[in-house]
Amino acid sequence: MSTNGVAVQFLRAAIASTETAGIDVRRALRDPSLWPALTRPNASHVSCEQTIRVMRVLWRLTGDELLRLGPRPVPPGTFRMISLGLIHAPDLRTALGRLVEFASITTGYTRSRLVVDGSGCRIEIAAEPAVEVRPLATEIMLALVHRFPAWLVAQRIPISGLELPFPEPHYSAEYAPIFGRTPSFDAPVASISFDARHLAAPVVREERELLHYLRRSPTDLIHQRDYGTTTADRVRNVLERGDMSNWARADDVAARLSISAQHMRRLLRQEGTTFHEIREELLRDIAVASLQRGRESIDEISHRLGFSEPSAFRRAFTRWVGSPPGEYRDRHALTVRG
Repeated sequence: MSTNGVAVQFLRAAIASTETAGIDVRRALRDPSLWPALTRPNASHVSCEQTIRVMRVLWRLTGDELLRLGPRPVPPGTFRMISLGLIHAPDLRTALGRLVEFASITTGYTRSRLVVDGSGCRIEIAAEPAVEVRPLATEIMLALVHRFPAWLVAQRIPISGLELPFPEPHYSAEYAPIFGRTPSFDAPVASISFDARHLAAPVVREERELLHYLRRSPTDLIHQRDYGTTTADRVRNVLERGDMSNWARADDVAARLSISAQHMRRLLRQEGTTFHEIREELLRDIAVASLQRGRESIDEISHRLGFSEPSAFRRAFTRWVGSPPGEYRDRHALTVRG
């Protein structure tokens, strides 16, 4: 999670759903140090420890591991049953295959699947089209199918793509601290993508470790950091939170990280990347997401991303994805309509 804790909007959404069911949440969360943190107008984040306490109370009140937000009720003990079916898998590919199969059967996300396409891998989480699903339920599921498998193989699994099937919320900046990736919105289904090379990673956890993990739930799921541990991730995070029309120089980013620019470049080389490559990748991701949303003209995107003129942006975008931005936008629009 973010060093600031967990965005309060996520917990408020869970509490609102519980209150809709006629449950007196405030009475259950009567700790005076907790309720004001969740309700005061200027609150932006709550601590991980407070989040854990709230989640445990809401699980108890709702009797539903997706807090009455998902396609159908998920009885207590469902995740325990699923995880016990994964712990003895030989590798990540097998574990993920079982995970999406179990999720389809037990959670109502009946159209979930694991897709392996060449060097890429994608996990899709989807219910039947006619079933209403709250965004928070999908966010919880995506966090689970990313973080728990990473725990099983004791490896960090960087996300290369994150798609969400609903409009961009006002708190969209909070997704990067959670997933380590800026999402695309209004997608056909919710999905996370990562490098398929991780699929060969062996499951290294033992059942006794899993039982300890489950007893602590959701502590490890909330505290676990599957992103932001490399210099490249830290550099990207600084750039993402800056003014996109006035991109920080390498010296500025290094100063934010409390290291010298020379040391930062050396660390990035050891990780197989450069400051320029990270900046270009972030520009590409933002441009692609903006074109998919379709709310800005190409000239507006060019200006927002700090290009001197739209023609420079068009050349850069063509270099990144292999087609001009106008053609990419038209193709995406046709895909969405179909």
